[in-house]
Amino acid sequence: MAARFVSAKYDVKTFTVDYASSDGTHLLRTGGTVAWRFNNPGNLRPTDNLKPIMGAIGVGTTEGNGSFLIFASYEEGRAQKKALLRRKYNNRTIYTMLAGVPDKKGKLIEGYAPAEDNNDPQAYAQEISDHTGLPTTTKLSDISDAKLESVLDAMENKEGFHGRKKTRKEKLIPTTTVTISDGALPKPDVPARVQIGDKTYEQKTDKHGQLPRIAHTEPGATVKVHVPNNKGEWIEALVFAMNPTSAAFVLFHDLLAYTGTSAPKVAPRPEPEAKRTPIRHVVARKETLGRIADKFETTIAEIQKDNPEIKDPGKIYVGQVIGIYGPVKPMPSAPQPPARPSASKEKPAATATETTRSKKGEGAPIAVVPVNQKEAPWMVSAIAEAKTWAGKKESVITKTSNYHKKIGGAGNMNSTPWCASFVNFCLKESNTPFEASQSSQFPTSSKKFVKITKPVYGALMVMRNYVKATGKFDGTGHVTFVYAKDKNEKIAALGGNQNDSIKLSGYATSGVASEFMLHGVKMEQRFHAFYIPATYVEYAKNQEDLAIVDIDTANKALLKVEVASAANEGTH
Repeated sequence: MAARFVSAKYDVKTFTVDYASSDGTHLLRTGGTVAWRFNNPGNLRPTDNLKPIMGAIGVGTTEGNGSFLIFASYEEGRAQKKALLRRKYNNRTIYTMLAGVPDKKGKLIEGYAPAEDNNDPQAYAQEISDHTGLPTTTKLSDISDAKLESVLDAMENKEGFHGRKKTRKEKLIPTTTVTISDGALPKPDVPARVQIGDKTYEQKTDKHGQLPRIAHTEPGATVKVHVPNNKGEWIEALVFAMNPTSAAFVLFHDLLAYTGTSAPKVAPRPEPEAKRTPIRHVVARKETLGRIADKFETTIAEIQKDNPEIKDPGKIYVGQVIGIYGPVKPMPSAPQPPARPSASKEKPAATATETTRSKKGEGAPIAVVPVNQKEAPWMVSAIAEAKTWAGKKESVITKTSNYHKKIGGAGNMNSTPWCASFVNFCLKESNTPFEASQSSQFPTSSKKFVKITKPVYGALMVMRNYVKATGKFDGTGHVTFVYAKDKNEKIAALGGNQNDSIKLSGYATSGVASEFMLHGVKMEQRFHAFYIPATYVEYAKNQEDLAIVDIDTANKALLKVEVASAANEGTH
């Protein structure tokens, strides 16, 4: 599958659009008309504050004709124009669609090509009529979808999409992404030397463990990446050629010496009693409250006292964050595993929320000991978001939050599917490589993710939608996080846009997972594949089988979601 463009920038001085794809490849497009350069055959415009809407991936501002939306493809730009005609102008005639309709004072408003914008609506309408054979008085609601395609063709000719074809130029520039990892976590701030020919560039990895993308500006040239070992000596870690396709490499480098930073310290206070150091502990697989109490040299009763949410000491749930204020043993050198479903036969447990009170009610902030979560840390973010919204619908969530915008995108969650934005937000929050993409299929084309055969805790589960009548994949689907499985071998997946909320839902890995209607067409949703961030492939290789949970019980106990799961969970 060709990589999808996820962002675009316009250089008005050179009349060039730079399209960036999910695999790192860049497409430079110049010449032609603005409509062609922007994949915008309808010359659709952004909001007044120049925010991309209608699924656009960027906004371009021209020298003398204002700003226009930039779409990922011509097909998408045309589809958005068609949707706009149906949504906004469907009850108008061809002429009034263009000219506008009178307001209370008789002024024509809300026209697609009004006279006040230096258009001739009557001539424009006549050109559509000549091309389609439809009178200018024909209402759009009386035009079939097939015939509307002919209207779109006429409008594209009028808008100039096909003009200046001989001046069109496109150039693909592949790139290579290099990520440095210890096999479980990406390593930020690692110095590196990138040698291209006789030139050497000093660089550092970002918070995602990635070096700046290396553009293939010299096809065939050899690139060498050097990193320091624990003696400070530069060693050659990677050699590759600038090929015609984009590539991604992950360096599992265990020779480097890294230093960590400590959490902010609280000024010491006089203590009449032995100091109690608060710990933020995330319940991990196979843990019981007794084992946790023993590990931190405290008691079950003391933990319950500090965490009143734990009503039954025999019922704790993976993913809970427990505040422990008793004395602790010295922290082990090995990192603590993160929250995940327990595979033991202990009873499913109730929720415990993260404790944030000050010690002894003094109003001082807690000195939290940060836990180095090597095991799918993005799941902590996903669980926290789910608990925050506790099953509330997207109509409530969108009043104060928008996952599209949180990853740098645009769109309304009520009208634009947000499963991918939720997944990428959780990855982003845990400093894990992510894509600023709203497409549920983003892991399938991104070099930041690796396909795996076995479902593991935290893996990305990609579903695909197929037209039932033809069996053809329509490009849409769903993406969610693997949490556990139920007794029927369905994946208990934690994600957004699941029944219009954030919750656990069950998805079958074989056959038809669900059936639904999409724009009046009968669809079937089927499992496609599991993916894991490339920096976590070693983690994925060493995981045990998924735990077994009851999905409704887990929703209530862990996430405070009271709505029972349905056989066909709505995912748009």
